Amino acid sequence: MDSMNNWALKFIRWGMGLTVLGLVTGYFPLGHYLMMGAIPSCPSAPIHGHTILLSFVGMTLFGLAYRALPAWMHGEPPLRLIALHFWLTAIGVIGVCINGTIGYELIGTFRPDFYYVGAEAEAARNLWFAIDGACLTIYGAGCIVFLYIVMKKTSYTAAAAMV
Repeated sequence: MDSMNNWALKFIRWGMGLTVLGLVTGYFPLGHYLMMGAIPSCPSAPIHGHTILLSFVGMTLFGLAYRALPAWMHGEPPLRLIALHFWLTAIGVIGVCINGTIGYELIGTFRPDFYYVGAEAEAARNLWFAIDGACLTIYGAGCIVFLYIVMKKTSYTAAAAMV
């Protein structure tokens, strides 16, 4: 990628693409409720919302921000930092989605009902939550990179000079 506009478009496209993935993950809770009967809680239900929130809202807004940021920037745009931000957020969203769906099923093959039973399944549950936390931390690291770009590479005087 050779410009901020290209990175902005990449954020928006990936945000929209991963939103479709988030919508598809909505079928996991639906299947759970249809197949599991009256069990009230589906552990993969939040994955549907988190994937859509992190991708559509987060990545699309980052893309729109990168489209607007050149007006406030001084100096060359930090394309390497933008690339780092992109890959951290994309990996974080994909990781949350995979862990919440495939990871849940995989851990469930070794420890069925690990989400519903008490202390005897705590280790399996904690593993699942730890993987999710690691993926959210990767996404959060991308957000910190974005914060650095906004705080260190933009200024009010650059914006005033454009007027």
